[in-house]
Amino acid sequence: MNGIIKELDRYRGTSVHDELSAILEYYHSIEHDFDDFCSSFGIRCPGVCGRCCERFIPDITRLEALALAFTLVDVQKRDISFLHGWSTEHDCCPLYNMDTHRCTVYGARPVICRVFCSSASRTKEGLSFRGCRLSTEPEGMVKSLDAAALSRSTVRVPVMGDYGEAVDQMQASSSRRLLDEAVLDEASRLYLVKSILESDQEPPRAG
Repeated sequence: MNGIIKELDRYRGTSVHDELSAILEYYHSIEHDFDDFCSSFGIRCPGVCGRCCERFIPDITRLEALALAFTLVDVQKRDISFLHGWSTEHDCCPLYNMDTHRCTVYGARPVICRVFCSSASRTKEGLSFRGCRLSTEPEGMVKSLDAAALSRSTVRVPVMGDYGEAVDQMQASSSRRLLDEAVLDEASRLYLVKSILESDQEPPRAG
């Protein structure tokens, strides 16, 4: 966390700093929602899986892309050239490590990755939890929870759509793009702002 704060502070006084602070703070604030829900109902992913990451490339908002670009470029100091044209040649998320079956940017992962198999959905009958249909170990997971079971919960039941709407409200546009394309654009913005700051010019202001 100290490393993230240090790198984030380099952008202080710019719109980048304010937007990053907002999205990262939001991510931090909702972590306990999913932890409490999954713990209460015994919901868990297998120790080594990642099949959800192997099967799609997320569509994300600009703020989500900014958090990912910041993590890759400023925190992890990674070369992100591998993202160029990724979605035209691959079906899996570019930030998933196929060898370790782990997300390489887990702390900054987008909302869709946080809510998948960790939250309920609204239906005509009420709240519903469908579980995961991709797991290779279905016996180790809750397959589904109906409205009655969820209504008896002693913890707050996170609802999938609410989190996407919350992120949408944090930015002017709710449009989404494929992760690789969106992250490259936000990384270019980070490089530009840093070059301005290093040249002692007036940086872009928030608002």
